[in-house]
Amino acid sequence: MIVNIRLKEVRVRRKNSEQYQGEDKFTGAVTYSVIGTVDRKPVRLSLGTKDLRIANRRIEKLKLACAVGATSSAWVELEALPISTFNFFASKVGYLRSAEKAPTELTWAGLVETFELEMQSLIDKKMRSANTLDRYRQTFRHFAAHLKNDEAYLSDITPATVELFKVARYKSIKELKQSRGGSSVALDVAVLHRVFKFAVKKQLMDSNPINLANENKPGKNPENGARPFTADELAALRKHAGQDTFMLLLLLQTGLRGSDAVALRWENVHFETGVNGEIQVLTMKRGKVATIPMVSELHNALLEVAQTRYGGKIPKDDYVLYNPETAEPFMNASRDVEAARKRMYARVVALGVRAGVDATPHDFRDTFACDALAKRVDIYSLAKMLADTVETIETHYASFIPAARDAAQNLLETGVGIEEQARIAKTRGKKVTAIRA
Repeated sequence: MIVNIRLKEVRVRRKNSEQYQGEDKFTGAVTYSVIGTVDRKPVRLSLGTKDLRIANRRIEKLKLACAVGATSSAWVELEALPISTFNFFASKVGYLRSAEKAPTELTWAGLVETFELEMQSLIDKKMRSANTLDRYRQTFRHFAAHLKNDEAYLSDITPATVELFKVARYKSIKELKQSRGGSSVALDVAVLHRVFKFAVKKQLMDSNPINLANENKPGKNPENGARPFTADELAALRKHAGQDTFMLLLLLQTGLRGSDAVALRWENVHFETGVNGEIQVLTMKRGKVATIPMVSELHNALLEVAQTRYGGKIPKDDYVLYNPETAEPFMNASRDVEAARKRMYARVVALGVRAGVDATPHDFRDTFACDALAKRVDIYSLAKMLADTVETIETHYASFIPAARDAAQNLLETGVGIEEQARIAKTRGKKVTAIRA
């Protein structure tokens, strides 16, 4: 099949021009059509959208689907086209709509491709972070390696398949001596659950092989409590940081997870927001926004790096954390978050060795949280900074919670509440007369 198609902008006409005599016959709005030739015959069909980005995407997917044929997973996304447009192109290659196909006809690789298209559309609408998709791809690769076959049918993926994957993944993480392996496995399971839920919704699978009610929540591992650095350990880490000082400050004073730290861009750093600037980033693990007020030390360090690296003119899409040995970001052009995190992880471990401290990136997150609680930051504000749940904070940092609660009780006892504010308001402007003894 020879396909030569392109996008055309079409002005929208008024439905009944007789009612609008003397006025422009067009409404001023535009829609988009696909025009060109298919097998050298002219074609002009609606793309069913007034959004230019969506229209361009549908044109590209049509070209891809027609080139690959009936096996292309792009047809699933193209089912959003007007029926006449979809049927015209799909009939040329013999593709059947997903509702007419057996769920077993789609493979794991096909599901991943379809899900990534859905995620990309959300990213384009600023509803998801591109870094989140990068983290999901890590899980996709691990699961595909476990299946040993990208073309495994979805009907062959059962609860037993997932359980065996969990066991294999946990062993793999432990072999790499990553002490928080349980949390990583829980996150992998949560990602897979979301993908399978998507497949069920799109009628690509009969049921979800994962029941989250039986799984640990990501980040919730009772066996691994908080491991904050002591004051002496922090002093040793600062003393031996050298070229890694900026990395140390960023991890210590933001509490970002390693994956979010290596993916942090300058567009997430807002020097003029709040009292002393803020960092706002859509995190990968929970898809929640972390809002972190910057302390003066971090604020000054970021400004110094920006001045040294860019002369003050900061490219917003550049990554903040660089490897001081290579002068390149930990996150390279492949956008492999896991590889970038491992590169940073290695530098943190090496820093710990120099300082005589057992150190991992997550230890800095624990230290940030426990230090905030020790300073009487309430757990609700801390949850916002960590982009985590209050429940997780109460569980993971249980021994540090009393200080924050004592501070809250003190405010309840000594703070100025509704009644006290009313009394103060009534006495304002009144002359105070001294009482003689």
